[in-house]
Amino acid sequence: MSTKNNRKEFITSCIVTVILSAAVLMGLIFHETWYDEAQAYLIARDASLHDILFYLPHYEGHPPLWHLLLKGVIALGVPYPVSLKAVQFFLYEAVIIIIEFRSPFSRFMKTIMPLSFYLIYQYAVVSRPYILLLLGCLLTAMAYKKRKEKPFLYIMSLFVMCLGHSYGIAMAGGIVVSDMTGECIRQRSLKNGLSDVLKNTKLLVSYVILLAGALLVIADIIPRSDAFGTSIVSARNHSIFVTFLLTWFYIPSETMFTSFSSQLINLQKEKNPIGEVVGAVVISAIIWAVLLRICHRRKMAAELLIPYLFVSFILTSYSYAHHFGIFLMFLIFILWTAEEKEPIRLSEIREPLVKAGLSESLFKKLVSIAAAAFICINLYWDGCSYYRELTMPYDASVGLARWIKDNGLEDRKLLASWSKTDTHVFSASAFASEAYFDKNIYYNMYKDQTYMSHIMATEEDIKTELEYMRSFGAPDFMICDSPLEVSDICKTFGLTEKYIAEAYHGKGRKIFKDKDVTTDVFVYCTMDTYRELYGKDYVIPSYKES
Repeated sequence: MSTKNNRKEFITSCIVTVILSAAVLMGLIFHETWYDEAQAYLIARDASLHDILFYLPHYEGHPPLWHLLLKGVIALGVPYPVSLKAVQFFLYEAVIIIIEFRSPFSRFMKTIMPLSFYLIYQYAVVSRPYILLLLGCLLTAMAYKKRKEKPFLYIMSLFVMCLGHSYGIAMAGGIVVSDMTGECIRQRSLKNGLSDVLKNTKLLVSYVILLAGALLVIADIIPRSDAFGTSIVSARNHSIFVTFLLTWFYIPSETMFTSFSSQLINLQKEKNPIGEVVGAVVISAIIWAVLLRICHRRKMAAELLIPYLFVSFILTSYSYAHHFGIFLMFLIFILWTAEEKEPIRLSEIREPLVKAGLSESLFKKLVSIAAAAFICINLYWDGCSYYRELTMPYDASVGLARWIKDNGLEDRKLLASWSKTDTHVFSASAFASEAYFDKNIYYNMYKDQTYMSHIMATEEDIKTELEYMRSFGAPDFMICDSPLEVSDICKTFGLTEKYIAEAYHGKGRKIFKDKDVTTDVFVYCTMDTYRELYGKDYVIPSYKES
């Protein structure tokens, strides 16, 4: 009977893996790469190994492993964006295979967990290093039970987390600290609690190696004073304390059930209606209550609270909606380790509620409603995301690059618009189109680099770079995010030519859950250049036509 059940479980896991992999592969094929993805690719392709390892991490905000993986695939001659998507798909396959074939969860959990928006779309289709962090979490969960017998595998999995993202360093550190703290609490003695580590030479040495490695990674990614990201971290509408509370009582709900946050505004600045916040707080509190019940029964309260406390410090400093899925990663880790310690049963959650007066029938209904809500809500988000991927361009850069190539404009004087306050920050779609060319096509890119520097420009930098742009004379084409930028550029350079002909207009729609944000890219030129390009005069649209 057991063999028959095992065979059925194996076949079901294969079917789920094939279906989800096919969906993700389809999403990757249709997905148009954007700024972040182009930036990672261009760094991997064009930056030196020294800069990737020791210089750029201070400005990119995460360890260099993601760029190194991309560089390895690019070195094999795999073109953009196939190289980027191939690495992403390979890592996703590792994640889904581990969940389906190696996790201790029930068949029901193995089926619904991968349906999460973050697992099947945000961290699967949008190519970013978060997939590395997710893989590290799963590897750590696999190694956790036998960490004392096989400490090397355990430490290596933690180090994958550290190399995946800065959030991974916090989570890995929290797991190790909770590991030792939890034992001290259970033993009710600091000496007895630490004795297992002190007596286990291999484990102790492994912890020392991990600490040394983590410190090196921290030293490698700590932001420099002129890093663009520091200006984002310093800007906030909420106090640190309020943001800290939101990481505990807002993010869990946003990860699994609600869709209140915008992908464009970070948590530190986002202001939501009070009703939305209260709703998210209630749902998050229920999630924490269930987790506390599960972990308290297994004497794992420290293992639950300490790692997320470490992660919440990073989230408090810097977090956007796409970062919220880190809670889901931690949730999978803690449920995995709890399940291996003692199988999780609904009865352990039901007991205190029944004692408090809740009927068993009502409890079953509430559990069914919660499970159905998770499935339906996430399937809705997944459906919205994949529908938009298949029917709309995610980013306008691919269309812009195709237009430039089709018209043979790579060697013309192309000027990319820049931020009003920083000449190192360019039009997102204009910049992202760089990845489709073998060289830099915009004459005003910082130091003629193909990738964004993320170095804040000083007043002296701005003055010098504007003079450099003037030395080229009037551009042939201006690539902008908005038509209003054209007049600003003309005023800045004192251009008398009238850049009023719209040579190209592309659109993109960035997807997040059930929302999307439209982005534009415009190419403007003079009437003469338009006539040269298309062989006809440009007709200015009338009010009615526009």
